[in-house]
Amino acid sequence: MSGRSGWRQGRQVRVLAILAILVVAAAGLAVLRAAYSAPADASMSVSPQTALLDQPVTVMIRGLPAGEVTTVTAKATDAGGTTWSASARFRATSAGSVSLDQPSLGGSYSGAKPMGLFDFMAPPSDSTDVAFLSPDPGYDVTLQATVGDRVVATATAQRQGPAAVGVVEKELRPASGGIYGNLYLPKNTSAKRPAVLVFGGSDGGLSTGFSASLLAAHGYPSLALAYFKAPGLPQGLANIPLEYFTRALAVLRAQPGVDPRHVLVSGVSRGSEAALLLGVHYPRLVNGVVAGVPSSVVNPGFPDATRPAWTLHGRPLPAVSTAEFGQTNPPGKPEAIIPVERIRGPILLTCGALDVIWPSCTQIDAITARLSARLFAYPVTALRYPDAGHLVGGLTTYLLSLTEDALTRFGGTVAGTQAAQADAHAKLLAFLRSQ
Repeated sequence: MSGRSGWRQGRQVRVLAILAILVVAAAGLAVLRAAYSAPADASMSVSPQTALLDQPVTVMIRGLPAGEVTTVTAKATDAGGTTWSASARFRATSAGSVSLDQPSLGGSYSGAKPMGLFDFMAPPSDSTDVAFLSPDPGYDVTLQATVGDRVVATATAQRQGPAAVGVVEKELRPASGGIYGNLYLPKNTSAKRPAVLVFGGSDGGLSTGFSASLLAAHGYPSLALAYFKAPGLPQGLANIPLEYFTRALAVLRAQPGVDPRHVLVSGVSRGSEAALLLGVHYPRLVNGVVAGVPSSVVNPGFPDATRPAWTLHGRPLPAVSTAEFGQTNPPGKPEAIIPVERIRGPILLTCGALDVIWPSCTQIDAITARLSARLFAYPVTALRYPDAGHLVGGLTTYLLSLTEDALTRFGGTVAGTQAAQADAHAKLLAFLRSQ
């Protein structure tokens, strides 16, 4: 071997040795970094761990390195078997803790939204689902905290459905009681509580069962009612007798635990017309009205606008024309305006300023102006939400996550709708407690 080739081989050996040392050092540094940034004693707590679907929870992570950025993810499976998820990043405090009350640094949402990981879960990108529908018993939300690439803490939040807290459901069908609905009674009916007859809008069918059952979970006997597009009922919103609703009110009033002095009706969208009209024409049966995204006037039938939507004593109630749909004070049709001042009880109204079905906030303005001008003697609560649309009328919260596609028909932003639903639902419960 020549001296030159020996020198070359020696140099290669030294280079390889140096590279090996660098690789080992880098690996050791990575291990040290991971050991520092992902402490083994980190823990996550959920309080309360088991809670009703509409009850907020507090999530805390402790034992983190001070100032470290931690990613928290949430996953849950809906009634159809689709797994939804959300994530957010938080910076640990000087004490090494993270709370979901802190502002998110980014992810599925930003800013301070304590229930953001629950509200902003989304389906997989290839899914066609637009709303998280809860299984009847409830569902688990799996929470996971990650520092760097290492999972440091996990926890589970159990979201209970009404049945899990003892709500009793009874089906009511036309063949037996003349109405199509589901009755929901609290587990404990020893005390007399306000009760609510709950019905939906132009989609028809029995669409308000979950809302009614949730009210029962809070102690308020409720009856979810279908008034068209269900077996034994008209298939369209046409010629619906108000007397049909009074049969449902009679059933609800007869239930154990119902305070007969405080029986309310709650209607959404087109159902708001029925709710307000029932308060007007049956003040002895209706002691208060909840009207979500309401109309101040009676509108024609749907989808056949040539037929009346509502009748009273066999006669159609005057309605605006299709050309006047959405107007609050149509010229030449004063008889179509609902005389809300004849209601004998408190009124709760909700609207979204981005409503694309009809201008529900303008309708609320017309209702409250009429009540004020006629010196209405009962409390009126009007909730207006600037970034919500028509869906805020449902007055439910923490029941589902939404995608932007879900709001195409109704208007509003996801964040604005979620926040509005949370606030409106809390104020509905407060409204019922005040009765």
